[in-house]
Amino acid sequence: MIADSPPTSKTRIDPPELEELTETAAGISKLNPPPNPSHFQFVREDWTLFRSLPTLGQKAGVSVDRLPGLVLKELVDNALDAVGHCEITQTDDGSFRIEDRGPGLPPGSVPDLFSIRRQLSSSKLLRLPTRGAMGNGLRVVAGAVLATAGALTVWTRGQRIELHPQDDGSTQADYAEAPHFTAGMRVEIRLGIDGADPMRWAWAAIEMAKGECVYTGKTSPHWYGPVAFFELCQAAGAHTVRELIEQFDGCTGAKAGTIARPFKGRAADSLSRNEALQLLLAARRHARPVPARRLGRIGPDLDPDAGYARAEGAFTHEFDCNGNGTGASIPFTVEAWATPGRDGLQVCVNRTPITGDVEAYHTSRDKTCLSVFGCGLSHALRVGREPLTLLVNITTPYMPITTDGKEPDLRLFLDAIAEASEKAARRAKRHRQKPGERPQTQRDIIKANLPAACAKASGNGAYRFSIRQLFYAVRPHIIDATGDEPAYDYFSQVVGDYESQQGSIEGMYRDPRGILYHPHTGEEIPLGTIEVENYRRPQWTFNKILYCEKEGFISILRESKWPERNDCALTTSKGQASRAVKDVLDLLGEDGEPLKFFCIHDADAAGTIIYQALQGETKARPGRKVTIINLGLEPAEAEEMGLAPEHVQSKGRRPVADYVPAEWKTWLQRNRYELNAMTTPQFIAWLDAKMRSHAGKVIPPVAVLAETLAENVADAIRERLTEQAIREAKIDERTAKAVADLAPKLRKVQRGLAARVKADLSRTPDRRWTSPVADVAAEMVADRGDE
Repeated sequence: MIADSPPTSKTRIDPPELEELTETAAGISKLNPPPNPSHFQFVREDWTLFRSLPTLGQKAGVSVDRLPGLVLKELVDNALDAVGHCEITQTDDGSFRIEDRGPGLPPGSVPDLFSIRRQLSSSKLLRLPTRGAMGNGLRVVAGAVLATAGALTVWTRGQRIELHPQDDGSTQADYAEAPHFTAGMRVEIRLGIDGADPMRWAWAAIEMAKGECVYTGKTSPHWYGPVAFFELCQAAGAHTVRELIEQFDGCTGAKAGTIARPFKGRAADSLSRNEALQLLLAARRHARPVPARRLGRIGPDLDPDAGYARAEGAFTHEFDCNGNGTGASIPFTVEAWATPGRDGLQVCVNRTPITGDVEAYHTSRDKTCLSVFGCGLSHALRVGREPLTLLVNITTPYMPITTDGKEPDLRLFLDAIAEASEKAARRAKRHRQKPGERPQTQRDIIKANLPAACAKASGNGAYRFSIRQLFYAVRPHIIDATGDEPAYDYFSQVVGDYESQQGSIEGMYRDPRGILYHPHTGEEIPLGTIEVENYRRPQWTFNKILYCEKEGFISILRESKWPERNDCALTTSKGQASRAVKDVLDLLGEDGEPLKFFCIHDADAAGTIIYQALQGETKARPGRKVTIINLGLEPAEAEEMGLAPEHVQSKGRRPVADYVPAEWKTWLQRNRYELNAMTTPQFIAWLDAKMRSHAGKVIPPVAVLAETLAENVADAIRERLTEQAIREAKIDERTAKAVADLAPKLRKVQRGLAARVKADLSRTPDRRWTSPVADVAAEMVADRGDE
């Protein structure tokens, strides 16, 4: 039942770092010192801290009111480590009984095990994924009985043993025959203090012991750093080096002899630090690292109604301060169970609850996160908005602790805790669905929340809003329902499908993605929803428009005046044509002026789809209003041009446009030609050849030509007459004289101008400062009158 084994010739390992500590308080009492300078000293041994409640709580790492719960947990942990199962009950007189069906312990060893003064003798110095950390548990149990005037009785192997811990650190025992109790072991304990829900931790440990599988191997040399391994050698005492090495995974039999040969016949505690390091490195060379999956698992059956997830990891620990060797490589697994209901987090290590406090709660700052604090954690877990209780178990052969009370340092496990907890939270939400109910998808959630999100983003219709603002209004609902972080691109796709069925969302606009370049005017227009709504085609400026998936080629064509030579507008949106590009093409197609539409693209699978998507019908555009001419690049012509092909990696079958011949569809799965494979002269020559059959400059109808000619003649005459009138009227001279006449008044007005501008802008804040200045100027001129 008890993991703290009695000393034997094979298992006794006494670590010097955990031997009885001597605290020396020099100079504590300086009242009435004698004439000589000597100091009065008090000496207190470590074990004395276990015999009074305040200091016992310090050693145990819990407050006094939680001490009964810790005592019961320690007894249950020992039973579970030794046997794998046990029961705990409370008797009518308030005592607690822990019982198992294991082999029990020799009755003569029991008093020493429950002695607070005994040396720390434990197999737990060997790092294993088992409960406990220091072999200190039974000292806490005996100390609690002593400090509270309680009672402790053990039944084992036909003997009933009443134990009486003493102030001198020993434990007296009264033996009595118990012939009916021949199988298993029972510990009955009563403490002189009450605790809040004292069996909670013990019951949790018993439940977690019912998991799927546990680690059955030995400790691994990879789990020790040079310092820890040296201390282990020292604690092994007179045991030989080979006897110690045989305790390690992969180091038994002939391997143990090979590893220990340089230290044949020597006691383990005779090794120097450097010799211990050489022994450790030799053991590592012969032993494979133990992967995290071998450490065992509890599994989802612990709580079938909870969401469950598991993550693995490893951390490096305990580097030698002198830089010798390498640190310990510690594998671990994290299992998490999530249950909706209320906020909370219980952490267990190796299937037993920790006694350190860890708090978890949702905050108003980010309602989608569960903030966790304690045992080194000060982090947020993204689990959704709903209250959630998490149970986390870490299985590891070594848990760094920060106190005698075994408070773990959980920072090393944060990433795996977050991964397992967030997955478990998502799966918990799925558990809540009714039988036969179809799982709610992100698409369902987006569509269901769009109307409310539109109202929120627009201020109930008062303002326009972007699709990205709409995304952030819907995002919390997706995270709350699924626990998953939504993707903006997928959201945009769903919104596009929604609009094709329900019509455009009123007030929503899309940010610009792509440009439209006008030849001759040099105007470059960013293409977004608002820009397309306000777009007006310049009359009789171009009769062609070219879509190119490569934005860089737009600059090349502009620099060479290609758009002007061909009266061709240019547009791009870096890859697939955006909704705004398709909108502006449809708008141009309704204009009435002759216009041809062209597309160029890479000779790859994606390029062929760019053309097909630009031309083809979609849910948002059930009937295209324009016809797109595909100019290529196509694989066959690229091959004929002698361009260099590229090999591409693909995880699955890549979609290829329907127009592509079958033999090239297969080729495009693994190969491609890029437009960029052409030099600039080669590209322009290729494009000129493509456009040759579509050549033709813009020449408007005769009526437009005649009207334009008449307007140009009238403009030219108006310009000449205006220049003549200005010269004859001496406008410049008269203006200069009038300004000079107004100079005194102008200086007076300038002194109060800043106040006038400030007052005007406070009444009409949508104006610019130049507007009130212009108003003052107009008033001054009007007051002057006509001269």
